Amino acid sequence: MQISDILFPELCLLGEQATSRKKALQIVAQALESYQSDFDTFYILKALIAREQLGSTAIGNGVALPHGRIEACQQPIAVLLHLNSGVDFAAPDEEGVDLIFCLLVPPNYDFQKLGGLNQIVEIFQNKTLRAQMRNAHNGEALYDIMHRALIHCQKDRQTPTGINNEVSHT
Repeated sequence: MQISDILFPELCLLGEQATSRKKALQIVAQALESYQSDFDTFYILKALIAREQLGSTAIGNGVALPHGRIEACQQPIAVLLHLNSGVDFAAPDEEGVDLIFCLLVPPNYDFQKLGGLNQIVEIFQNKTLRAQMRNAHNGEALYDIMHRALIHCQKDRQTPTGINNEVSHT
C-alpha cells in the first residue's frame, strides 16, 4: 500500500479556521469521523494529542505531520488540511503551521508496509509544492497537487533494477 492509496479528495480540506493546535487536530478528527462512521472524533483527537505530547510533529515551513493509532482504524488513512492562517505547533523554526498532513493507522500497524512515507517529508520540503497547496482553490485541487506529487515521487523511486521493474536474467 502506498501513501497515494490512502488519501482521498473528500479528506483534502482548505479554508478551515483554527486558533490552536488542538483546534486544528479537532478539525482533522471531525473530518475523519464524517468520512468514516466507525471513527469517533474524541478517540482520534485523544490519539493525536497523545502523540503531540511526545514531541511536536511540526517539521518547519508551516507544515505538521500529526499521526496516531486507534482501534477503529482498519487500514491507514490520511487527511490533508490547509488552514486559513498558521497556528502554533511548537515548530523547530517557530513558524505557524497552516499545512497539516495527518495519518491515522491501526494500533499494531507496521509503518514499513506503507510505501512512500518518506516522500511526504520530501514533498513538504519543496517550496513550490507548498506554495501550490497554499494557493489551491478547493479541496479537489489540493488533492490533485498532493496526489500528482506522490505519484511523481513513486516513479522517481523506480529504477530499471528495482523491485518494481525486475529484469529477467535468463
